[in-house]
Amino acid sequence: MKLGYQTAKDAEKISHLLYMDDLKLYGKSEIKIQLLTNTVRVFSTDISMQFGMEKCATVSTKRGKITTCDGIEMPNGQLIKYNQNEAYKYLGILQLDNIKHGEVNTIVRREYTNRVRKILKSKLNGGNTIKAMNTWAVPVIRYMAGIVNWTQSDLDILDRKTRKLMTMH
Repeated sequence: MKLGYQTAKDAEKISHLLYMDDLKLYGKSEIKIQLLTNTVRVFSTDISMQFGMEKCATVSTKRGKITTCDGIEMPNGQLIKYNQNEAYKYLGILQLDNIKHGEVNTIVRREYTNRVRKILKSKLNGGNTIKAMNTWAVPVIRYMAGIVNWTQSDLDILDRKTRKLMTMH
């Protein structure tokens, strides 16, 4: 039985996305997700790895809309909770049934601004301040740049705020 989810008629089935220790499973039904989860559990047990049950959650969608489900019961009786409205992080990006662009923009803007403030409070000389900003603050935005929607006005506001902070310090 080939498990997974097919996004289009001619497309390949996707059963999972794996990056380091982040795993996302895809299935056409709760039963198929249950089978995929059990397969992952078997492999994890074989290599003496454990599920981080506190980080596990399920989201069920039908025709692009979030639906309710009971969660997934593991063979040992533990339940992987159903996560209807709470976004989760996959590779540092808030998601649910899609990427939460507004929430991620707010978080990124706040983190970038905090880092800029810390750099400016450090009293580095001009050249080192710019280097610090380019190596510690700007990567926060750059990591999300191709994933999260940024409008030109968002970027202009961030630019003005950066310049204002630099002038203040």
